[in-house]
Amino acid sequence: MKSLGSTSEQSRIYNERIILHLVRRRPGISRVTIAEETGLSTQTISVITSSLLEHGLLQVSGKVRGKRGQPSVKLSINAQGAYGLGMNVDRDHISAVLLDFSGHCVLSLERDVPFPTEQVAKDIASELISEVKARLQDDWVKVKGIGFAKPDYMDAWLDSLVTDSELRVDLARLQAELTYWQSDAFETWLASETGLMCYKENDAVAAATSELLFTQGNQVRHFFYLFVSIACGGSIVADGECYLGAHGKAGSFGLIPTLSGKHGRWILEALSLSSLKRFFAHHLHEYPQSHEAWQAPVVVGLIDRWSCEVAEEIQPALSAVIALHDPQMIMIGGRLPIVVVDQLICHMTRLLNQQSVLPVPTISVAQHTATGVTLGAAVLPLYETFAPQRDVLLLNTQYAK
Repeated sequence: MKSLGSTSEQSRIYNERIILHLVRRRPGISRVTIAEETGLSTQTISVITSSLLEHGLLQVSGKVRGKRGQPSVKLSINAQGAYGLGMNVDRDHISAVLLDFSGHCVLSLERDVPFPTEQVAKDIASELISEVKARLQDDWVKVKGIGFAKPDYMDAWLDSLVTDSELRVDLARLQAELTYWQSDAFETWLASETGLMCYKENDAVAAATSELLFTQGNQVRHFFYLFVSIACGGSIVADGECYLGAHGKAGSFGLIPTLSGKHGRWILEALSLSSLKRFFAHHLHEYPQSHEAWQAPVVVGLIDRWSCEVAEEIQPALSAVIALHDPQMIMIGGRLPIVVVDQLICHMTRLLNQQSVLPVPTISVAQHTATGVTLGAAVLPLYETFAPQRDVLLLNTQYAK
């Protein structure tokens, strides 16, 4: 195998991304500090930051005074310099988010629709895209792409995941319609409809990406992300980047069998909103629809029982994640109500401390929960265009026979 290398152009792009990433983390940073932090020469920093200012990706936000010579300028991200559009098609809704370059949510739209089929999804997506274009007007040209996130296996496990009584009447017909999502037809349609490059990931990877790019403070570089919605999935983050594996399926936590099958054979069935709804129905209690309803004593008791049982079902799989990945943290994102996530974390932590020989990582709620996956989808084009991924430096691997 021949050695990997990089071109001067690739190095320049990588250095641009490193600088953008540093300015994003530390708004108001000076060129001198950037040079100190990156090890790049002051001339290189000057040339690159001048180019980024000219292209509207950075802006001057003040001056650093109190030192000898001319005061140096403070640099910050120009929020209007670029945009990322994201769309999430889930099993119970379709949503869209427009992010500016600073990571601020400019527009967020959502439509509830159970198990969307092709035409329903296209109709809603067209409506959402039109609203975004109307909001941006001439700035539409600054949108760097559209990110698309959806669950894997949309047409599978319907007997467990479909809780709507009307849809359950003909699951075979629904399954036939949902086979559309096995292909890349929708992302191809999105690219054609918007004229933008489309970046696709599953929902867990998209949500984990949003944590990587926009989490403030000290960033955790090794974590396992659990995304819980109608079903659940996972994503491995290693050294600050999502690790996808040989076939793009790394982190498929939902496809691990449960301990006993009490809430479903697979974790994606047990650790899910569908499972929680089935549990309430089994105990003849209406699923809570308000904050006050979630606080009722009988509901709190049901939450505790469900959380305890599900934590027991997934504990061996979590122990395997800790042993194989050694994460600093396990993050839980998605659409479980926060009162449920809190109880789930308590039981998961308790069981892992009882069973694990290895250090148990902190289990915490992700920064973005219900909106995380759509934000993550909007992050994808920004991440692909501007984040300092290491493989930007590398030429394609060439194998010599």
